[in-house]
Amino acid sequence: MRYLYLPLSTLPLTLVFAHAASAAKCAAPALAIPYRATAILPGVLTHGLSVQFGSPPQHIALTPSLQLDSTFVPRLTASCVRKPPPETNATQTQTQSARRKRDGLPGRFQEDRGKGANWTGLDWRVKCAEVYGGGFNPALSTTFRDVNGVTEEQGAEPWLRDIGFNDWGFATEEFAFTEYLDVYTRTTGAVPEPGKRNLTTRFVVPDEGAVFGGLGSSALGLTPQSTLVQALYEAEIVASTSWSLTGSALCLGCVDDGAHVGAFQTFKPADRSKDAKLPCLIQARVVALNWHSSKESEGATLIEKPFMACIDPGVELLVLPEDARKAFQGMVDREVKAEYDDYVVFKGPPKEDVGIFTFKLDGGLEVNATMPGAGKTGAEEKGEWRVPIGNGRWGAYGSEVWTLGKPFTDHVVLRWDSEAKEYGIADLNEGPDRKEDIKPLGCDKFPIVEKSITTTPGTGIIIGSVIGGFLGGFLFASAAWWFYKRGANDGIDDVWGVESTINSERKAFSSLTVFIERTHNGATAGGG
Repeated sequence: MRYLYLPLSTLPLTLVFAHAASAAKCAAPALAIPYRATAILPGVLTHGLSVQFGSPPQHIALTPSLQLDSTFVPRLTASCVRKPPPETNATQTQTQSARRKRDGLPGRFQEDRGKGANWTGLDWRVKCAEVYGGGFNPALSTTFRDVNGVTEEQGAEPWLRDIGFNDWGFATEEFAFTEYLDVYTRTTGAVPEPGKRNLTTRFVVPDEGAVFGGLGSSALGLTPQSTLVQALYEAEIVASTSWSLTGSALCLGCVDDGAHVGAFQTFKPADRSKDAKLPCLIQARVVALNWHSSKESEGATLIEKPFMACIDPGVELLVLPEDARKAFQGMVDREVKAEYDDYVVFKGPPKEDVGIFTFKLDGGLEVNATMPGAGKTGAEEKGEWRVPIGNGRWGAYGSEVWTLGKPFTDHVVLRWDSEAKEYGIADLNEGPDRKEDIKPLGCDKFPIVEKSITTTPGTGIIIGSVIGGFLGGFLFASAAWWFYKRGANDGIDDVWGVESTINSERKAFSSLTVFIERTHNGATAGGG
């Protein structure tokens, strides 16, 4: 038998290191942070990721976004959308707005202004907090540090640079997910180490009295250069710099395989500076768009030709070509009451039907985005139906940048694979029998964490409480028994019934011993 020996140098390096590259160790357990409605302000629900900044903590709801590399912390202010008079600088406003027409307003501001509301006062601080999921006051935090004002470092935020928004700076502050401890303990059955419950890192904070550059929400930056995700990974709070997102959770370093149906269609990150009409990371060609007035109705087409669109969960509306918007308005069989930058208002109250937008992307992915409230209304019915389709002048990428925002992304699983350096989109599994199946993403295997707590009271806790009660009673009775015997020797009668009491305690303790033994044996046999 002859043997062939090959030097290691002759083997392809991809074969030698392939296994090592695919077996990157996860830095932490899976972390699926709830993405849901939360009451940051009394009586106001905001859909977002509940986080806390500063010491003592101030709570804010952040929106996962692909616009910024950094995370945007909204300052508590009345000027988030437009500087109140007489401070408005018309020249500055035109300069900031010229590149992407950032001269719009959220519909709720326009409606209130139409009713004669004043731009100044505390009321508008509340309005800003409603739009941006809260407001941060640096003066109340002992850990806030202003890193810099306007410097060349601001070029690190391409979106803010491109829209000419310069009234902001970097700051460092303590950060934590509000529900981190609860999620960690439910996932691992353990308590995280004290140093891994929060971290201090860098954020974008607008200047006092600044307009927020047309951003439609407080953005948690999830770009490939996300500074927050990188900081969480370096602090070993998340498993990797990969993530996946649904309308109900942000899974950091993980993906729920039970959350999607079908394969992921992949998208390489686009060059955001290449095309002014596509200043985004995920760009897709929409080849068909249909509207179904109910789940049972046949679809009617809304577009005559395909169009390129941005996909971003941080944009809370759909920005569609004008022909698609007009076609939709004609199909809903309602009168348009008003059109705003981020939604359209139809006359008549929301009805029970659920309409569906069906998007078909080049590459085969087909997504059904539901729109509750559809249905015909009578002329005498009062009320309004708001649909998140706008022109994009505010809260999106611009008035002529077609965008599939949150109404679309809430019905898919969106993921970023930092190893493959690509995004993936798959249809969301919205079935009632869906089961969670969390898997690592961007790493090989979650670390094993030794359980240190139980989620429900165990038999040990219950038995310990019972033993404590019985022992207390038994010791008290024993002391009384000693005094009784001493008194009996002196000719004192048992007027308190001590002898009968101690006999009862002895019998009870004997019964408790049998109960404990049986309970322990039963728990052991059942694996408890």
